[in-house]
Amino acid sequence: MTPTIDRRMRTLTPVALALSVGLLWSDASWAQTADGCRDNWLAFGPCRDRPWEGPRFTFGVDLGVSAMNESGPLGFGVGVGTVTEAGPAWGLRVGVDLLSWVGLEARYVGMYNSVQSAVSPAGSVGFATSGVDALARLTAPLPFVNPYVVGGIGYYDVSLAGSSQARSASVMHPSSQPALVVGIGLEVPLTWRLAAGVEADYHHQSNESYSAVTTNGIDGGDLTTFNVVVRARL
Repeated sequence: MTPTIDRRMRTLTPVALALSVGLLWSDASWAQTADGCRDNWLAFGPCRDRPWEGPRFTFGVDLGVSAMNESGPLGFGVGVGTVTEAGPAWGLRVGVDLLSWVGLEARYVGMYNSVQSAVSPAGSVGFATSGVDALARLTAPLPFVNPYVVGGIGYYDVSLAGSSQARSASVMHPSSQPALVVGIGLEVPLTWRLAAGVEADYHHQSNESYSAVTTNGIDGGDLTTFNVVVRARL
């Protein structure tokens, strides 16, 4: 070996050893951090940045505002939306993230929208909705915020709640029907397992009939929800 090559080898050997030790220390530190984040659901900071490790189950709750409408997700002054008021919305969801950007979800959907006195002269009534959705979710897995879209199908039982006298005197009546569901959302990872965000969904119903009266189209309409969502990933 020439003197020049020998000097280079003596110079590179400490550098290579230092790099190897650094990589081993980094791997060990990450393993400790990952274990700590995995076990502590409320650990913030570096625990927000969870790497993809394979499919994982998701569970969530949502709470927000609902409104009945027609002719589009914001057509609140059309159809049945002209004789109903905005009200609370709530729900549960369970699913699985198949990939970092693709997930499936099954949801329970609940909401309540009071009916105006003009079509309910004998007392207060309202539409109480219970339904289920089966949706696919496509997510942009960005570092700090994850925008996503959802789409799928649903089925809703919209009952008329109130006293028997009020319901009998109202021109409105219950209706059950399928729907196409589309929505957009924004999710922010909080910890290794928890995330929070907002979501808006449009439930376009088919063959609904809320009244025998067709004036102003109050016999037909759809549903829109705006929710705050908290989701856990196992």
